[in-house]
Order: sequence, then C-alpha cells, then structure tokens
Amino acid sequence: MDTFVPGGDGLPSASALGIHDLLLSEVRALGRPSFEAQLGLLLRLVESPAANLALVGRPVRFSRLSLPDRQAYLRRLAASPLPLKRTAFQDLKRLTLLLAYGLEASPYRDLAGYVPPAADPPDRSRLTVRTPAAGEVVEADAVVIGSGAGGSVAAAALAAAGKRVIVLERAAHVSEEAFGGAELPGLVALFLDRGLAATDDRAIAIRAGSAVGGGTVVNWSTSLRLPAAVREEWRAVGIDGELDGLYDEVERVLDVDTDESERNGPNAALERGLNRLGLDSRVVPRNVRACGDCGPCAVGCRRGAKRSTLRTYLADACRDGATVLDRAEARRILVRNDGPGQRVEGVLAAVPGGEITVRAPLVALAGGAILAPAVLLRSGLARETAGRSLFIHPVAAIAGTYDDRIDPWQGVPQAVMSEAYGEVDGAYGFRIEAAPTHPGLIASGLPWWTGADHLAAMGDAARTAAFLAIVRDRSGGRVDLDRDGMVRVRYRPGAAERRLLVRGMVELARIHRAAGARRLTTLHTPPLALEPGGSFEAFTAEIERRGVVPNRIMLFTAHQMSSCRIGTSPRDSVADPDGRVWGVRGLYVTDASAFPSPSGVNPMLTIMALAARTAGRMLAAS
Repeated sequence: MDTFVPGGDGLPSASALGIHDLLLSEVRALGRPSFEAQLGLLLRLVESPAANLALVGRPVRFSRLSLPDRQAYLRRLAASPLPLKRTAFQDLKRLTLLLAYGLEASPYRDLAGYVPPAADPPDRSRLTVRTPAAGEVVEADAVVIGSGAGGSVAAAALAAAGKRVIVLERAAHVSEEAFGGAELPGLVALFLDRGLAATDDRAIAIRAGSAVGGGTVVNWSTSLRLPAAVREEWRAVGIDGELDGLYDEVERVLDVDTDESERNGPNAALERGLNRLGLDSRVVPRNVRACGDCGPCAVGCRRGAKRSTLRTYLADACRDGATVLDRAEARRILVRNDGPGQRVEGVLAAVPGGEITVRAPLVALAGGAILAPAVLLRSGLARETAGRSLFIHPVAAIAGTYDDRIDPWQGVPQAVMSEAYGEVDGAYGFRIEAAPTHPGLIASGLPWWTGADHLAAMGDAARTAAFLAIVRDRSGGRVDLDRDGMVRVRYRPGAAERRLLVRGMVELARIHRAAGARRLTTLHTPPLALEPGGSFEAFTAEIERRGVVPNRIMLFTAHQMSSCRIGTSPRDSVADPDGRVWGVRGLYVTDASAFPSPSGVNPMLTIMALAARTAGRMLAAS
C-alpha cells in the first residue's frame, strides 16, 4: 500500500492512514473466501524470493526493496503479458487508491480539492421495514424478491390489488434520513459487494445498487425510454406498443421532466464540446423534485428530492399493506410438481442467524440481473438458460482537465447526453454522457505509474471532467456460481464491443478538445495522455493501437440486464412473453434481467414500465 501511496512532503503514507488494515477488513467483509484466498496468495508470493525470481528475475522479498524498486516491480506487474499479473496489480491499485482518497479524514481528499456538500435536513422514511427472525414462517399472497425498480413496481401493483405482499431485500435498510453523503460509507452500505464488485477477471468494475430501493437509490436520475430500433427487437417477442402508456404512468409517478437538469461543470463542458462540433445534444430527463446543487446523488439523496422507489412505488406498496423484510436474501424458490410443470409455493431466504420461509402462490423475481439468475440456479430452475445472456453496456471513459474548476462532485450528475453515435452499426453504437465523480472514484480510475505522477494528476481533480461512451453490446456474458456458491460474472467484450469502445474513446477525446480541455487522459495502463502542445492525431492513433485488453484499461458497467430474459422459446429464454418463467406457474421475472435484449440507454424507466406490464399479467393469471 505504501508503494502506491508513499506519502512525503507533509502527506502520510497509506499505512499511516491505516489503509492496509481497512483494505483487509473490506475484503473479509465481502464474504468471498476465494477472493480473500487469492489476496493471501498474492501477498505470500511477493514476499517469496523464489517466486520473485520467476516473477521479476530477482530472488528478493518485495518488502526489502527500495521505494523506486518497489514501484518498478509494480510497473512490471501492470505491463505484464500475463493476465493474472495485471489483475493482481489492478486489484491492489484500485482498492488502495479508492480508500486513500475516499476516506473522510484523508488529507488526500483535501489535496484533490474536494469540498463536502452541506448536509441537507433529513427527510422521514415512509416504509414499513423489519428484519425477520430466523425460523419465521411468513404467509403471504405474493412475495417479491428485490426492492429496486422492478420489484417495487410489482409490489405496488400487487398490494394495490389487495394482496398481502412481502418484499425480500438482502441489504440492510438505510433510510433517507441516514444518508450521509460521504463516498466510502455510501459505497459500503448501498452497492453490491460494498462497491467493489467486478467481473471474474476484475477487468470491468460493476456498479449495481444493493439497498432497500435498489439501483433507484444510487443511480444518476437519468430517465430514458427505449430507442425505436430496440422497440422493434422487443416487438418480435411480444412486447409491443403497450409500453407507451406504461411509460407515461411511470413518468408521472416519478415526476420525470427536463425542468431540473441544470448543467454542472462536466455537463456544461460536454454540451459545449458537442455544440462546437455540431453533434447531437439533448437535455436529460430526470426523476427529481426540488433537486438542489449538492452532488452526492450516487450515495443516496438525503433531502428526498430524487424520486426513487423509497418515495414512490415502494412507499405506495407499504401504504397498501406490503412489508419489506430487510437483511433477507432469497436463496431458493420453493416449487412443487403440479401436473405438466411446476407451481411456485414460496421462497426460502437467509437472514441473520438462519433462514425464514415465505409461503406464497405468486413470486416476482426482481433481484437484479446479477443476483436473479443465481436464485434460479440455486433452485434448480431454468438451469440451461438462467444467467446465459448477460448484457452490461460496457463503458469507456476519457478524462479531460480544464483551466477552470469543474468540481465534478457537485451539482446535477447527468444533464446532457448525445445520441450522435447511438446507431453506428445498425441498432448498435454508444451513447455519450458525463459522469459525476468523487475523489475515491477518480483516484482508483486514473492510471498509476509512480506515486508522484498519480499525486500530481489528483491535484487537478477539481478541474477534471469524465466523459463516458456507453456501448450497447451484442456479445453476451454469463452469470453463474463459483465453487463457494457465490455469484460470478463472466464477461469479455467481443470484437464488436471493442471496436465501439475504441471509437467511443476517440470521439470523447474530440469532444473534450472542442470543449477546451488542456490535457486528456485515458484509463490505460501504462498511462496514455495528451499533454498541451501534443499531437492529437498521434494520441488517437495510440488509443486505436492499444485497443481494449483486460486489465490494460479500466472499464465500467452501471447497467446489467437480460440474464433471465423474456423470449418466445424455453430453449433460449427464461420467461415467456408475459414474463412467466417457462414451466413454473406463479413465478415471474420483473426486473432488468427480463429484458429480451440490451436497452442501449439507461434502463430504469424501462425496467419500471416492463415490470408494470408483467405485474398486470400476474394479477390477471391469479
């Protein structure tokens, strides 16, 4: 840790901040034995003279090297042709820098120029939530697995129809009045794997909400409908124009409009660059009411301005009698043989100290595209199709540093977007958006080559904006279970995705340059930057030459979908056109995992509209 963050000139080292202890505690808190074992193996290897003779050609313990030699050692790992070495480097680098710059009391956060927002007065929770006791047997008319965008809409519809509804949520409830706005506590409390989730090769960071309210609590409020070309794909599996009326209703409930999409620093720069290049630019519709200019939207809206399901559908469900059971992770769906096929009987869930059983003849599976297929696989249902068609909208970023302060952590997170390249290959392409960033995220994303270089780059954090190319992918990945029974995400961008990611980075660089950025940085390792006076053509040529190689460039995903998709045949889909799992009466999929194909745009609004459609089918069938 001290090799990444050595301190000096009045700044403490990582160990002086306690980063090494914090990192180990975070890894242990994940509850992933295989990941903890891999970390232990790595630490033993770097201290083994014999292993280092093979790794770096010197029979020496890492801890006995000088700081320059330790940094050179890490650079050899980072640039290695062996994927495992690059993975080891990137894991340690990202974790160390996230913690060093994300800690509230860290002087590195101050060095980045971060100014915490003033805490808004807390808003009061309107939910009925309790943590169940081990051994409970709960009777209900319907059980909803997951409390996010899809689960909350289904719960509200079922409760409004007079059904006794239980909502199972694996995360502990954090109410709006408890949101503090700090980066690290927010990641730990509100995100999958405490904000550290990634694909199995650690090459793509996964941002997925894991909270009461799901992703609606932590997303950036971008509320978009399906593009026309994707609507045509969905029509082929029976999802037709009825979505329009459902979109209208969801937008009414969520208060979606463009009235509160003021441009903060990154969005103003994006709009300026797009306009100067004559590219498509549109204002982002957002689901907010009385939004301010604070900025910690990605770790929960304390004032309650974000119209998440905490304030809309989940609150409505509780008003109509539904109960949310938090810290209750659905493990298996209970079914019985019933003539030709099976019928659902309820859900077995893990809770502190044991398990509970919720008995119900209706189940809405809405655990998210990563966790929903795991429930089916553990239940022995849809074994041949669950988890087999995961799409994630892989994202590449370019950072632009400007002369004036950008303050990427303040204001509206996303207010401007472009669809100029949304359909460069038929219905496939990439959308361009700006990203809100906080010091830990910036530090973990920026390349590291020496401690001094990274420190200098972070000194410009307040003047740096991140633009995103969000790719609609056609090469699906897979969700399955590892040997510990934990969820594993296996995804590699295919040739088409790699081409679009590279094209996206080039276009983002053009937009930054047009907007007036004085320095451009990719997220490649070794670092790739365009300094003032450098050749733009050489810079973009190098982006194209390097391409997209696992753990040679940092990629992200904030949109996961289609892992339990709707289709017309049980051979290649989990659910029928009504959202019912093939061969299991009473079991429906009501979240992004049901998408027949990737949405191409931020999925929240479509998750909700599709969930409302499926909930109508559930009620009609029951």
